[in-house]
Amino acid sequence: MKAISEESILKELSECERSGDVHSRAVALERLAEIYLSRGKFDEALRIRREEQLPIFEKLRDVRLCAVAMSKIADIYQRRGMFDEALRIRQEEQLPRFKKLKDARACAITMGRIADIYQSWGSYSEALRIRQEEELPVFEKLKDVFACAITIGKIADIYEIRGKLDEALRIWQEQLPVFEKLGDAREHAFTMGKIAGIYQRRGKLNEALRMYTESLAEMQRLQDVRSCAYLSYQIVLVLTKKKRTEEALEICQKQALPLSVRLKDRELISMVLSRIAKLLVRLGRAKEAAAIRKNPKKYVRDCSSQ
Repeated sequence: MKAISEESILKELSECERSGDVHSRAVALERLAEIYLSRGKFDEALRIRREEQLPIFEKLRDVRLCAVAMSKIADIYQRRGMFDEALRIRQEEQLPRFKKLKDARACAITMGRIADIYQSWGSYSEALRIRQEEELPVFEKLKDVFACAITIGKIADIYEIRGKLDEALRIWQEQLPVFEKLGDAREHAFTMGKIAGIYQRRGKLNEALRMYTESLAEMQRLQDVRSCAYLSYQIVLVLTKKKRTEEALEICQKQALPLSVRLKDRELISMVLSRIAKLLVRLGRAKEAAAIRKNPKKYVRDCSSQ
C-alpha cells in the first residue's frame, strides 16, 4: 500500500476546512501528526495535537477523544524526556477523563504510563507499587492475559534493576510459556533475551549463549533489525568471555556491524567497531586494529562494499 504523503493530507485538510467537515479534519490531523513523529518533528506533531486537534474534540464535548488526545500529547512529552509535564497531563487531564468514562482498561494503561515515568526517574518503589497495586489487578480482573504478562515483565525489569536477579529470573521464566501459548513470537524472543542477560551477568555463559541464539533466530524471522543487532552484539560479548575470539570477530563483522550501520545507530556502530579492534588485537592483528581506530569510517565503508 502506498504511503499517504504530507502533501495529500494538507490538501485533504484544506478541503475539510472548506466543507466544514470537522471529524474528517481531526482524522487527517492525526495522520499528519504521525508523519511528523516518524520524521522526528516532535514540536510540529505536538502543536498539531495540542492546538488544532484537541480543540476540535473539546468543541465536540467528546470526553473519550479528549482523553485519547491528551494521552498522545503526553506521549510526545514523555518521548522527549519532559517527564514533569507528561506526568501532569496524565494525572490531571488524562486519568480523570477515563475515570469519568469508567474505562478501567484505559485507567490501568494510563497508570502504567505513569509508572514508566517514575521508573525513568529512578523512583522504583513507586513504579513497582503502581504496577502491582493499580495496574496488574485491573488486567487480572479483565482476564487480559497479554496485558498481565507485559505488566509482570515490567515488574521483573524493576527487580532486575534493583539487583533482585532471582526474582526477575523466576518471573521471566514463568512468562515464557505464557507468550508461547499466546503465539506472541516477539515477546517470547524478547523474554528469552532478558533471561539470557541474567545468565550472562551470573557467568552462566553456555546458558546465556543458548538463550541469546534462540532469541536471535526468532527476531530474524520477525525481521526485527534493531533486536537482531543488539542480540548479535550480546552474543559477541558472551563468545569473547568464552575466549572464542574468531567466532566473535566473524559475528561482529558479518552481523553486528552491518545491522548497526543499517540502523544508522552511531552509538552501536562505535561499540561494535571498538569490539572488533579489541578482538583483532587478541588475535595478534594489532595493525588492523590500529587502522580501525585511526579511520573507523573507512573501515565501515570497506565492510559495506564487500
